[in-house]
Amino acid sequence: MKYQKVYTAVSALCALCVLLSLFIGGTGPISIGNAPAAPAQDAEELRAVSAAAIRYMPVFSDLDSTAADRTFAIDMANADQGFVAVKARSEENVKIKILSESGAERVYNVPNIGTVAYYPLSDGDGSYTVQLLQGVVGERTDLYERVLESTGRARLLDEFQPYIRPSTYVWFSGHARCVSEAAALCAGVTDDDEKIERIRGFVIDTLRYDAALAEREDLSFIRDPDVILARGTGVCLDYAVLTAAMLRSQGIPAKVVYGEVSSAEGLHAWNMAYTASAGWQRLDTTFADQGAEQSFIDDDANYTDKGWY
Repeated sequence: MKYQKVYTAVSALCALCVLLSLFIGGTGPISIGNAPAAPAQDAEELRAVSAAAIRYMPVFSDLDSTAADRTFAIDMANADQGFVAVKARSEENVKIKILSESGAERVYNVPNIGTVAYYPLSDGDGSYTVQLLQGVVGERTDLYERVLESTGRARLLDEFQPYIRPSTYVWFSGHARCVSEAAALCAGVTDDDEKIERIRGFVIDTLRYDAALAEREDLSFIRDPDVILARGTGVCLDYAVLTAAMLRSQGIPAKVVYGEVSSAEGLHAWNMAYTASAGWQRLDTTFADQGAEQSFIDDDANYTDKGWY
């Protein structure tokens, strides 16, 4: 196929990146949203622009990250807004499994240092079972036991709720650099399709694909869009997470999708973004940065979804 040589090496590393980030290993101490701050002389201006641009509903929870009264906790009080909050403090790796009444199962890494973490309810309205899983001490690192479970029902305010707000896997806040960059790019723009094009172009122009990153980085850590920006390099998951964070900060629903591409072996990560005029459209900033034609990216036959958040 036309794209085979161009994308095979890229997709192989993307596969390793996505697999490790989503399913393999555990999380260590991480810091979400603590990338280098903007220069002092620009801080006030950036905060003002960002505050004017953000239209998402912020993630919040009654869970207290400083309280040590419970080792594990699950908060489903905000299910109608498309997310669940959890807290875990453990010396072992921790994961969250989210099961919907449709039969779908989604598994994510959870920070094990007692911070509050947020995860999307990606399967729409219905009943959900949320489980916290802790690694079993022993020689095998793939064994987990259920330590807490909670059930609840989500009646989403609209279908876009899980994809318009920050979550632990797509984190941003009002003072984040990625939010400020998106606000500056989209200042004065009212058309969401134009905003998507500007953010897409920014990510492609700003990031450089780093084939060695998958081998030298601990990929079990959850991505921070501001760290990705500061580094200026990444693999497919970095491209997709940064794109989603910037779009969501502008009120544009955006998914991070992982799955297979017909032109190469292994898993890959990309985005789906929604506008009223175009519906859901695919953005593959990684392949676009590698020279893929938009007609290839737009063709649904070339992509097979495995999951999204």
